[in-house]
Amino acid sequence: MITRVCMKTKLALALFRWVGRWPLGVTRTVGSGLGRLMWWCQIREAKTTRINIEHCFPELSAAEQKDLARRSVIELGKAFFEVPMTMQRSAEWVHGKVLKVHNQELLDQALADERGVVLVIPHLGNWEVIGMEVGRQTKMTSLYEPSRYPEMDDIVKESRSKLGADLVPTDKRGVMALIKALRAGGTAAILPDQEPALDSGEFAPFFGMSALTMTLLSKLLQRSGAQALLNYVVRVPGGFEVFYQKPDQAIYDADVSVSLAALNGDIEKIVRTAPAQYQWEYKRFKRRPQGMERIYP
Repeated sequence: MITRVCMKTKLALALFRWVGRWPLGVTRTVGSGLGRLMWWCQIREAKTTRINIEHCFPELSAAEQKDLARRSVIELGKAFFEVPMTMQRSAEWVHGKVLKVHNQELLDQALADERGVVLVIPHLGNWEVIGMEVGRQTKMTSLYEPSRYPEMDDIVKESRSKLGADLVPTDKRGVMALIKALRAGGTAAILPDQEPALDSGEFAPFFGMSALTMTLLSKLLQRSGAQALLNYVVRVPGGFEVFYQKPDQAIYDADVSVSLAALNGDIEKIVRTAPAQYQWEYKRFKRRPQGMERIYP
């Protein structure tokens, strides 16, 4: 007997595969429409986006904050369809949509150095493009937490490992695998701007707010001797642009608080280049320092 949950999963999987065949232009047009609908309905993600932007951009007027939030939700709608499309396309197809690469020489130099490279990837634009683009140039090791739905999980794992990437669990074994790969001169990918468990992070400034920030990146750099490289993708008409940047050197500081402040400062600078494409729908400030009020309902 097919359960309701099973049916929903099958329908979601069918939609996922169907969207994967859409042209990029169709994906973005439909995604924009979905984003406008989400904004009009003021779904939870739209409300969270408004709250985050109000707190992180106090220098903007109320009208400017509202406009940025609306544009961000529209970008979220695009990402909703773009991500499954990217996952199911070939690396060659994705590469063809990368219209410009900024500072490619930084990645080339880092790979030639053979000390190991940690790609620091914020949730901006369509970050799934990075796995395809960088995966053409070097084998990557990254943490992966399985989905609750095995069928969807298979698609995600197949996409992220199609170019030979190693997906390791989000536990101590996975961290040790990252360190081993880096010490061997390999490349690891870390998305550092989501809230970790309390025992895996410390509060650090981010857009003038105290954000619980993962300490994993700082520990990896200290224990492996690897170098960090900022890597992000921005959505542009007709495709994407990929960026590589050197981080603030304080990210290598043995003092974790100094390292985290540098990390968040770098991410903030990147986000300000394309603020509407950041993951403002995510409750980045859900946990607050003791004595501070919650900002989300």
